[in-house]
Amino acid sequence: MMSIFDSNELNENLFFPRPDNLDVPEGVEDIFVQVDSSCKLHIRRHLSPNAKFSIIFFHGNGEIVSDYDAIAKNFTNLGCEFIVCDYRGYGKSDGIPTLKSLINDASKIYCYLRDNNQLKINVCVMGRSLGSAAAIELCSKSFDIACCVIESGYADPIQLVKRRGLEIKHVSLAENKLFNNSEKMLLVNCPTLVMHGENDFLISPDEAVLNHKNAGSRHKVLDILKSVGHNDMMMAGDNSYFKSLINFFNDVIPL
Repeated sequence: MMSIFDSNELNENLFFPRPDNLDVPEGVEDIFVQVDSSCKLHIRRHLSPNAKFSIIFFHGNGEIVSDYDAIAKNFTNLGCEFIVCDYRGYGKSDGIPTLKSLINDASKIYCYLRDNNQLKINVCVMGRSLGSAAAIELCSKSFDIACCVIESGYADPIQLVKRRGLEIKHVSLAENKLFNNSEKMLLVNCPTLVMHGENDFLISPDEAVLNHKNAGSRHKVLDILKSVGHNDMMMAGDNSYFKSLINFFNDVIPL
């Protein structure tokens, strides 16, 4: 019997890919990572001459690499090179997106960047919303990651499916191992920041609390940002979003 996570019914309701026809801005390096024989993924690296670390950023659903061009400076000002990753079917990437490929491609992207000297010594992996699945997968298996940031991430795969209007009562052991973010968090041993909006009505802050509780790291931070929801985290008052990142990186990134 086919897993619901492999079904067209779920994946066509879960993903919202769109093309990227914008010009490439100055100060970036576009990279195409071959993840299988017929599929290359588009990665955009925002360069910074004084960067002390790299952020590999797995964006949210419905977003593409170029959505971050205008705000990349906010991240590079933190002292990093900012690397934004598209999924299959998104932007200039080949293929058709599935949750399984999003998760499995994360390690392929990381290995390519590492093996081709595209990363600083210290690497933060950050995942927003659906991108949390890619980030948690990578941080649960790659023990040379400096730190992990989860923004507006999901915890429970059953609730993920239900939010797409589909009925599911349980998951198999194999499905749980691959798709359950909160249980994978037990294997994330690097310093971890979990960020969420207190008014997020798409993914409940309770899921952030669970991800933080389960994180295997001794150094873990939960920051529920006031008066923001799922898609407006950066609009939190008093620059709280970037202050949270600054405080976390100051604590965990060696200078």
